[in-house]
Amino acid sequence: SRDYIYCELVFNYAGGCGGDIYSTSPLAPCDVTWWNNLDVEALAAEFGAESVTKNGPQYWSMDTVKVKGSQEVFDMAGADMNFGANLPPGTMGSSAYTVFYPTKTQFLIWKAGLPTYRLTDADGYQYVVQGYKVDKSDLATLGDQFQSLPEDWSYSVVTPDEDLVFNLTPDAPIPSVQDEFDQIYIRVPSDDTTSAANSNTVRLLYTVVLHVIFFGMVVRVI
Repeated sequence: SRDYIYCELVFNYAGGCGGDIYSTSPLAPCDVTWWNNLDVEALAAEFGAESVTKNGPQYWSMDTVKVKGSQEVFDMAGADMNFGANLPPGTMGSSAYTVFYPTKTQFLIWKAGLPTYRLTDADGYQYVVQGYKVDKSDLATLGDQFQSLPEDWSYSVVTPDEDLVFNLTPDAPIPSVQDEFDQIYIRVPSDDTTSAANSNTVRLLYTVVLHVIFFGMVVRVI
């Protein structure tokens, strides 16, 4: 699945319904010619949506992906797509690096020994890019290209010693962020993120203890 090309359409509906995502991924690689000539206004009118947003082409960054789409196949102006996920209301208008919580069913594996591309937020939580849109050769140094990465956030290439596995279900929406290149990152499973968050907590407590010790010494000297 790594580097497999796919395209998504986000149908935005009124009335607080959020956005429905349809994808070519479970069925076939995205046809770029079809994609470039797609009339999204006509699709919105056909499906009764306020608007349709194109998301792609993009490429899976993981090695195994099993996406549970709808059994029904939708003809989107000549290409077959499945319904794959729902975005909470307001997600499409949110700014980069803002956490949102999509619901979807996916089983994803990044194999040990192969690179993953991650954002780390100010609390130490890591997010791994799910589908990339930039040139593959830019991924290793993408952090140098960010113009609006928040303070205390960072970008890194991480090669895991063990498989990185996600088993996503609609019962547990996955915390996600989008970068300024419109690429989606999903939060790394709890064991890894807990370690990162705990590491930050330990550093904070260590700093507090040092201040307390120093203050006590000053008081005794006075």
